[in-house]
Amino acid sequence: MMDSRIDQRIKRSWDFFLANVGGLLLGGLVVLVGWFVIIPGPWFTLNLLQETIESARTGRPVRWQASYERQGNFLKSWGLTLAMGIPIAIGYMLLIVPGVLLSLYWFHAPMLAADGRKTLDALAESGRVFRRRNDWAAYFLNWLIPAVLAGVAGLTAFAIVLTLPLTLAYLAFCYTDEVGPVSTVALPRREVVV
Repeated sequence: MMDSRIDQRIKRSWDFFLANVGGLLLGGLVVLVGWFVIIPGPWFTLNLLQETIESARTGRPVRWQASYERQGNFLKSWGLTLAMGIPIAIGYMLLIVPGVLLSLYWFHAPMLAADGRKTLDALAESGRVFRRRNDWAAYFLNWLIPAVLAGVAGLTAFAIVLTLPLTLAYLAFCYTDEVGPVSTVALPRREVVV
């Protein structure tokens, strides 16, 4: 059965982006600077994804400062980046199809990690979510939308400033629609630095 919520999810992601444009754009710029420096890139990305998921659940505004405030995510972010990135890169080098399959299999892993799961638990649970699905076309379309946004981001440097926050919002809504609005794992305690 086709997921009839994809069009609604796109609209909700756009509305969420417009409601949080300042926080998402500034947070996205912090993430991009982190990727230019390389070392903090995965950490900033996981932090902003975690903030986006929390904001989508609670309805509060996105705080761009959260992209660098959560020190507890550093090792988890790099573990996830390496555990997913290396096999997926090898899969794409092997005629693209294995890379797409691994990307689909681990589609929810970053969101699960941002929601408090350990890296290997997030990868395993993402695989279980993938195997439970019966509507493969909808699952593929949910994966394809961020992939298309990433492709658009590759066209110009300016586009990535807009597509990164939109992608994070879309991923947050894909995840909350899949697992529900309430986390099953306690979120790590947020540290607020004033």
